[in-house]
Amino acid sequence: MSKRILLLEDEEKILELIQEILEAEGYNVIAFKHYESVEDIIEFAPGLILLDIRLSDGYGHLLCEDLKSNPKTTHIPVILVSGADNLEKIAQDYKADNYLSKPFSVDELVKMVKQYD
Repeated sequence: MSKRILLLEDEEKILELIQEILEAEGYNVIAFKHYESVEDIIEFAPGLILLDIRLSDGYGHLLCEDLKSNPKTTHIPVILVSGADNLEKIAQDYKADNYLSKPFSVDELVKMVKQYD
């Protein structure tokens, strides 16, 4: 069975693009355009989370911090995805496992995700 990836991205076109790319690589992608609670994420049981830092109804970096502070989710790798200039620092400050700067190439995305197989 393929790895389940949770994708939280509020830009519809980027969400669809990432989902299509990763599903073509054989991943099971659950995609949302909005903030999800830690409890809901526990139920989804993802093996990896791709998380935009600016969601329409919340901040992904704060969700990342909550996930990394929770014993039930601390083990799930989180990659922050954003066009923010200071993304590397945000990822470090909020305990993300990695980060991917927008715009990114298909190869960059796939390579990053495969690191967590």
